[in-house]
Amino acid sequence: MEKTGTLGLLTYHIFLETFGSLADHILREANKQNYQLLMRVASNRISLNSLEDQILQIRQLIARGVDGLLIHTRGDEEESERILNAVRGRMPVVTFLYPTQNLSGVILDFVSDFYGATEHLIELGHERIGFIGPDWDEASPISAKAKGYLLAMRNHGLTHQFLPSRNIHAEGGYREGKELGDQFTALVCRDDYTAIGVCRGLRESGIRIPDDVAVVGNGDIEAAAYLTPALTTLASPYEAIAQAVMDLMLEQLEGQDKPRQVILKSRLVVRESCGANKDKK
Repeated sequence: MEKTGTLGLLTYHIFLETFGSLADHILREANKQNYQLLMRVASNRISLNSLEDQILQIRQLIARGVDGLLIHTRGDEEESERILNAVRGRMPVVTFLYPTQNLSGVILDFVSDFYGATEHLIELGHERIGFIGPDWDEASPISAKAKGYLLAMRNHGLTHQFLPSRNIHAEGGYREGKELGDQFTALVCRDDYTAIGVCRGLRESGIRIPDDVAVVGNGDIEAAAYLTPALTTLASPYEAIAQAVMDLMLEQLEGQDKPRQVILKSRLVVRESCGANKDKK
């Protein structure tokens, strides 16, 4: 098949800064290799219709004659099989963020990331630490953030507590923050948006950050550094992810057939919201 110099990028989030930044970095890396990107956006909700939509978007990108597919994974258990069945070996595929089987991909090690964030709070003297995000009992990879928190708490002999977050929007965190009171001295949040909402809810309830409750987010969105107090957060390595994604794609376009996985980790950016300079018991 004649090459078109075009790659298909399939994502399911564009309205959040974190996902937009990652897509932008991938666009830049593709441009460096003289590839254009044709981007499609599938539904962002995990439901039967949205999973079918993912298949439809993959097929439509293939029909446009792209040389390969870059797919932002959703994290459900059946995703690998769904992608393989949709592509049927017609072109190279590279997935990113959540792990897949029998496909090349870039994995962000959420277990290690959230273990480190939780342990940072433990080292500051916190014991009553809660987690706001997806349930760790879920079998799918999306529970990796909670599992990192859970593992750190167990390894340090501390009691864990899961607080379900309904979505990635700040509103869900705000509602949690309004209801928490003084249950915890520290909170680990699934993402910066949830953390921002939590901070607002806590403050409106008379809880001081970080004096009463330390808060840690994930994603390092631009606003995180300019909040009061500035948000401690996990900074995702967007540039490294984009470079690895393109490296894996080029390997396949040059004839490498064996799937390969690249695992990357985030960096904890310590700011005011965790109270790192305070002795908190």
